[in-house]
Amino acid sequence: MQDVLQTATPLYIQITQLLQARIDKGELAAGSKLPSENQLVESLGVSRVTVRKALAQLAEMGYTVSEKGRGTFVAYRKLKHNFAQLSGLTEATQGSGAKASSQLLEFDVQPAKLEIADKLSISEGEAVIFCARCRLLDEQVVSYEEFYIAQHSLPHMTEKDMLGSKFEYFRNHQVELTRTKQNLKPILPNRKISQILGVNEHQPILVNHSLNYVNDNQVFEFSTVYYNPDLYEFEIDAQSD
Repeated sequence: MQDVLQTATPLYIQITQLLQARIDKGELAAGSKLPSENQLVESLGVSRVTVRKALAQLAEMGYTVSEKGRGTFVAYRKLKHNFAQLSGLTEATQGSGAKASSQLLEFDVQPAKLEIADKLSISEGEAVIFCARCRLLDEQVVSYEEFYIAQHSLPHMTEKDMLGSKFEYFRNHQVELTRTKQNLKPILPNRKISQILGVNEHQPILVNHSLNYVNDNQVFEFSTVYYNPDLYEFEIDAQSD
């Protein structure tokens, strides 16, 4: 590691900025282990107190996490989900350098049960597309999604299509979502969801039930998304008329 510059800036801040820059550039990838305190002290020629202050500041900024007996690791940065926008993981990560992907768990055309038919405003038994998939960021599962769409709305959709961005697929097939109604709440995950997300069953997660509309009043899709709370945060960015 390069030497810390001798400037008027406090040494611990210089070390913080140095490590922060390496993380931002991807030289220290998410999940990778930082050099130990001893290694940093030796390579930078500073005191242990200075190194500890720098590491504490990095942790405060959300750049690192510490595991007892294991060391300090680069944290997976939380993704921001804006409720005011109709977009998904691919759109949220554009320009970040991170790679978004999908793992398809189930894709099927099935008769709509009454509850789903009511959500989509179609007849019970009408054919619907059901898809269950994990959304990954740099191979880390960040969310698990299940959604239903009336088959007549997208008759040519295949499971291969859902390995990428769902919203991009919609746009490419002239589906313009104009409104969304979302219900976000905390729950304790069941065993299936906890295993998929890699979280403890006793750790609260967030689930979002969404109705997405075309033409403002015609329901196009009903989806349920379970989010890994360690990797997602939520915000509302609204503007007044």
